[in-house]
Amino acid sequence: MGCWYCYARKMYRRFKWEEGLRITPSYPAKTMDTKKPKKIFVCSTMELFHPDIPKHWRDMIFGVIERHPQHTFQILTKMPENIDRPMPDNAWLGVSITDDGKLCGRYQDLLDAEARIKFISFEPLFNLSYLPLRINWVIIGRLTGYGRRYDPSLAVLKSMVDTYRAEKISIFLKDSLKEIWGEKLIQEFPE
Repeated sequence: MGCWYCYARKMYRRFKWEEGLRITPSYPAKTMDTKKPKKIFVCSTMELFHPDIPKHWRDMIFGVIERHPQHTFQILTKMPENIDRPMPDNAWLGVSITDDGKLCGRYQDLLDAEARIKFISFEPLFNLSYLPLRINWVIIGRLTGYGRRYDPSLAVLKSMVDTYRAEKISIFLKDSLKEIWGEKLIQEFPE
């Protein structure tokens, strides 16, 4: 993928994680075995559905998800065309969309996937026109670390919020929007 603004690439370079990267999933046992429900973001700096990720690795991850139904596992992908299975009920499936060029294809792939909760992460939000959505949740954020050059306007944010409110879609404005939004951030989760 290699998005020019990727925060993960910077971390991997800084901590030299690329040199020792092995594709073996590990989960902290304390997090998984607790009975208290948690939200867990799966593969936050990797693409779970990348063609180079072995199927048996995904099988192990989904095995963990299925063995821990008390938790909610959030899966975000830029490659929804490679989704190879229905999602367990406790897995929320989302696609990352930054602009109109990626909107229609990724959105349709998300609609075609089997998942109880579907969402779109508009982060970073660049250039986007309206599309009616049949999903449960939207996450909206700005590009950080590059100044204000790419910030969405307050008018764009308010328009998106009004639109998704009318469509009864849960909205989560990332903390990075605090300066632009200017009031208490809307940070909802789907039921």
